[in-house]
Amino acid sequence: MDKEILHHLADLAEEYARLGLQPVICGGLGVYLCFSGSEGDAKQLIRATNDIDLMITRAQVLDRSRCRAIARIITEKLHYAVREEGKHFRFLKASGQPLDILAPPIEFLKIDGFRVKLVESKLHGHLTKEAEFIEEDLRNVVLPDVHPEEGADQSITVLVPSPVNLLILKLFAFRDRNRGDRQEDERAQAHAWDIFIITMLSELRDYREGRRFLERHKDSEIIQTVKHIVTMNFSNVDQDGWQRVLGASDFYPLLNRHDKEAKLEDASRRLMRWFG
Repeated sequence: MDKEILHHLADLAEEYARLGLQPVICGGLGVYLCFSGSEGDAKQLIRATNDIDLMITRAQVLDRSRCRAIARIITEKLHYAVREEGKHFRFLKASGQPLDILAPPIEFLKIDGFRVKLVESKLHGHLTKEAEFIEEDLRNVVLPDVHPEEGADQSITVLVPSPVNLLILKLFAFRDRNRGDRQEDERAQAHAWDIFIITMLSELRDYREGRRFLERHKDSEIIQTVKHIVTMNFSNVDQDGWQRVLGASDFYPLLNRHDKEAKLEDASRRLMRWFG
């Protein structure tokens, strides 16, 4: 992972800490942070990203003054400028660092289409309905452990979603980009790739935690939908999800097709044990 994005993330975490908060990081960077200490051979396949996907949680905006403080951190202290193609939920620093803001449905905030209006005309979150349970089982990540630097402040921490919540986010993202009006092959492949990484690098404790989570929410429409996505796209190697991964030239490039398919069959079995 590029050191630059981690420096920008550390700046964000330091500002959040002054509010007594930790940023919740999703997307490809969240996957990297969650599994940077893993030892499985799939670790070598964790993809680089230059995006910071910041999830604003319900607990963080219960205090409206704190919500406005988060907006000031992004737009004033860290100097992220709003992007015209994504006003108030997509930002960009002069250095080129992108920052995208996500938010689950929050009942006391105005929702306009796909926007959760965190601070009117200042900060919006892209509505992420599948993040309804994002605050459960969050993982604490000490940034200097991920990228050791001499003299680094060991108190700089961020939060990342649990593996099961990362899977839910990525499965919905894959569905949205795989077919239909929002189809985008490159992004669908990236999401399927991350699903493989999460599935293969999750440990037994992650699986058990995930099963407890799924049992708690078994009647949720979100969970029923994600199970359908798994069944239709990832329950065997011939389906769209794993075919997207198999078609990537950098997926275990030294293996033959038969051995690559064996890796995907293993991932399919693991994923179906979670969601089947």
